[in-house]
Amino acid sequence: MECGDQHLLYVEGMFVHKGEYTVEVQVKGETLSFLTQEEIIGFCAGDEVGVAFCEKEGKNVLLSLERLDGPPLSYADGEWFAEIIFIDWMDERTFLFDLYRSPYRDHEKMIVEGEPVPKRQSGENMTVIFVRKDGKNVLKKIIS
Repeated sequence: MECGDQHLLYVEGMFVHKGEYTVEVQVKGETLSFLTQEEIIGFCAGDEVGVAFCEKEGKNVLLSLERLDGPPLSYADGEWFAEIIFIDWMDERTFLFDLYRSPYRDHEKMIVEGEPVPKRQSGENMTVIFVRKDGKNVLKKIIS
C-alpha cells in the first residue's frame, strides 16, 4: 500500500487484536485500526508496539509494526525481522519455528529456498529475515 505524498505518522501503544488484513492497537485509551497488506503474525495482545502509518482515503494504512518489548519482531514493507525459536526439521527444505512469546505455542513452518540452513538444535534462537508468499513463510536471510 502506497502512501504517495501523505505525511507519515508514528504512534506507540498496546497491541490488541489482529484480523485477516487489519491490526488494532490501543493508544492512550483509544483503539486504532490499521489496514495491512497481509496477515500479521507473531504479535500477542498486550505487546508494546510502535506503528508507522499514513492516512489514505480516511483509513489508517500500516507501513511498519515493531514490538518494543521482548524478543525482536518487526514488519515493514513486506519483510519480517524476527528472533525465532527453531523447533525441528520437517524435511530438507522446511522447518518448524515459534515466534510467539506466550505460553501457548503455535508452530509455524519456514520454507528454505536459497542456501541450506546449517544444522540447528531444537530450542535454539535464530534471528532471521523472511517474507510471506501465498500465506507461507519463506526464509530470506539468517542474521544470527
